Amino acid sequence: MRPYLLPLAAVLALAASAAADDAADAKAVIEKAVKARGDKPGAKDAAMTWKEKGKFTASGIALPYDSDWAFQAPDKFRFDLTGTLGDAKFKLLVVANGAKAWGKDGAKVEEITGEKLEYTRNEAYQLWVMSLTPLLGDKGFTLATAKGKDVAGKPTSAVKVTREGKPAVTLYFDKDTGLLVKREVTVKDEFQNWKEVLDEAYLSDYQDAGGVKSFTKLKVVRDGKTMIESTLSDVKPADKLDAKLFEKP
Repeated sequence: MRPYLLPLAAVLALAASAAADDAADAKAVIEKAVKARGDKPGAKDAAMTWKEKGKFTASGIALPYDSDWAFQAPDKFRFDLTGTLGDAKFKLLVVANGAKAWGKDGAKVEEITGEKLEYTRNEAYQLWVMSLTPLLGDKGFTLATAKGKDVAGKPTSAVKVTREGKPAVTLYFDKDTGLLVKREVTVKDEFQNWKEVLDEAYLSDYQDAGGVKSFTKLKVVRDGKTMIESTLSDVKPADKLDAKLFEKP
């Protein structure tokens, strides 16, 4: 090695060491969160069902809804929603299964394509990230510490999660309890012609669900405006869900 390359080699070595230390610090935050939630060591990727009751607001319209959800890590989910618009009720079903997704509006079924497919698949990805356990074992994830923010008046520790081909997700954990209290990600908003905006999810009111703690209050703020306020119930973790749930409707 030529003498003038020695300082550069030292700088690169120090940078690599600092990055490794930071990744270890980020991993420690996730480990604390997993423990706080009550997962056992070596817990499997998430499979879960739950019910949600809330209000969806977009383009000046507020829609009360009830929905049933199912999620199978890493890339399958289903939600079956009944909403109310004025005196009229409507039904909507969305199923994501790996590289494909479908929507059912009433009796009409269509395959989801284009930017909406990317959005739907990223929704599944966010659920996978928020399940936390894969972040500790899947080498496709890169973890780094981020600047914490106060959430509900309490300080947090933050971890930025990246994966090739996926949007970066920043997770915020209550410093005292270790529980996940906020998620931030940039999304393309269908209601603004797929404009990229910040999407913030606030998670609170953790309750026991099958031996682990699960949030039961959800608030989603998109581009600075409240889009979803809901209550989750009947949360049931599972080892594996029926594959038929994620077939084309």
